[in-house]
Amino acid sequence: MQQRPYASLLLITASHETAAHFAAFLPADRFAPELNVCAPREALYVLGETVYDVVVIDGTVPSGQGQSLAASAAENGVTGVLLLADESQFEAVSAFADEHGFMALRSPVDPSLLKQSLGMMATVSRRMHALADRAEDLQRKMEEVRLVSRAKLLLVQRFKMTEKQAHRFIEKNAMDRCVTRRAIAEKIIRTYDI
Repeated sequence: MQQRPYASLLLITASHETAAHFAAFLPADRFAPELNVCAPREALYVLGETVYDVVVIDGTVPSGQGQSLAASAAENGVTGVLLLADESQFEAVSAFADEHGFMALRSPVDPSLLKQSLGMMATVSRRMHALADRAEDLQRKMEEVRLVSRAKLLLVQRFKMTEKQAHRFIEKNAMDRCVTRRAIAEKIIRTYDI
């Protein structure tokens, strides 16, 4: 997997001033240009269409809507979700965040703590994406092994080949036709699996 030099970030805010401040605050070499969404419904649509490494919801989004958006983003697989909450609501928001798998910080937040939190979320997200890619690759390989094994069994049963001969038959056909072993195995299964 080729690692991206930046993390994608979605900032959900109802304040254009906050969006401008946030854009200036983020290190450009670490985060992709963020998208600023002002309406919670629009945010739900954007979250449904694009996968982000980090989603930040600031305190200008009404509390109930902010919590709902954060829980939805965390549930939909966004690795890092950060909800900034006013001091008066922080304890309740923090308990909700723990329950739904996202992070809450008191607003206004110390800039160094915010940078550190976003950096950690981006790193975790990158690692999670790498693990997901590896798992997908292993799944494909396991499926190929299963198909090749099934095709070899059919060749052994149908043509009285040994397992070694069946294996060689699949390998040779794949090389001769410049296709994968999987493609040859699938063709054998379609042809002989009655």
